[in-house]
Amino acid sequence: MPSNTFSQKILFLLLILIGGTWSFYSLQFLSQGIFWDLGIYEKAVNVHLQGGNPYELNGYLSFVYHPIVLRLMSIFGGHLNTVLIGFYILSIVFFLKNINSNHLWWIYTFLAFAYCGIGTISIGSGNVTIFFHLILLGILLGSVEKNNQTYWRKSLFWLSVTTIIFSFVKPYMLAYLLIPLISSWKTPQQKSIWSLTLLLAILFALIMGCGALYFGAEFQSFLNAVQGQTIGKRDLGYGIVMYFYEYYLSASSLLYRAFVLHFVILAAIFSLTLVMANRAKMVNLPRFALLLYFLLTILNPRLKVYDLFPALIALFIFFSFYQTRFNRWVFLIAYAISLSQLAGTALFAHTGILSDPLNVYYLTMGIVFIAAMNSFLTSTISHNKVQGL
Repeated sequence: MPSNTFSQKILFLLLILIGGTWSFYSLQFLSQGIFWDLGIYEKAVNVHLQGGNPYELNGYLSFVYHPIVLRLMSIFGGHLNTVLIGFYILSIVFFLKNINSNHLWWIYTFLAFAYCGIGTISIGSGNVTIFFHLILLGILLGSVEKNNQTYWRKSLFWLSVTTIIFSFVKPYMLAYLLIPLISSWKTPQQKSIWSLTLLLAILFALIMGCGALYFGAEFQSFLNAVQGQTIGKRDLGYGIVMYFYEYYLSASSLLYRAFVLHFVILAAIFSLTLVMANRAKMVNLPRFALLLYFLLTILNPRLKVYDLFPALIALFIFFSFYQTRFNRWVFLIAYAISLSQLAGTALFAHTGILSDPLNVYYLTMGIVFIAAMNSFLTSTISHNKVQGL
């Protein structure tokens, strides 16, 4: 912690108590066991190996991974679960290793994990996505901790390569390629990093395109499964798109407007953030990549809990660099709002706008984001004064 003042100790004690409350409450989510998504992967592989169509599984959850990914999973056959659990453990260890001995990061990671129980659900689900996120965040955090330009360049290289690999499973992760592009802007490494990123993107497009042609009907089944899981079963998660989805659902021909509004709003926030960061001369700093990670994550219209959890880790740790007294107490207020989600329990009654999880999630993130932007603005003003602008 940056200081040992009494008020700061009280603040962190309150935050940890709220986090502890959520951690205890969230244990109920594991009452039916852990790693339930592994059952979907295992069933899909078994159906595929027996000559069936794994994209036509019964139940609420469908198998929605590309035929290439299906075949990679099928290599392990009955050992798939063991291999994936081993990968999960290694990714967690890698992430925690890159937090290192930074006590403040450990606190904010715990707070992100505890928030509304999303960490428990994310890890407990066994969905591969959360473990992909932890590896990508681990790469970024290692660079922030070392604060070394040579290490940062290597990290951008590995971030690009790892992002492409993970995008075969989760194509929306391609958005994270913007991090090395933006972070290397107007630096000596720009040409090499941009060339690498472009080459990887072309390679990805070729493999996916060839896969679509080669697998033919199976690839179409894959697309139908994705559409059925998202639109058909209304499994869209917590993206901003959901604020407009119900409104346009009655006129299905206008449903695309919900997605347009989602991207317009987040593109505006993303652009404004870049402008402010550029004026504050922070675009090329490793810690700014954490804020980019947060914004690019919530850009995903199908924002699931296993995306929201790592997004909060990135936002909270980025916020930890702006530890003014005002910001710390603003964070406490924002985090305390999460307790409104204990609606119907002995602690809180089910009331008002805060009874909707979506409202609580975005209100919390919005308050913390604005507090960080306030520090951005202060940095920009200070920089301009120094430059005599």
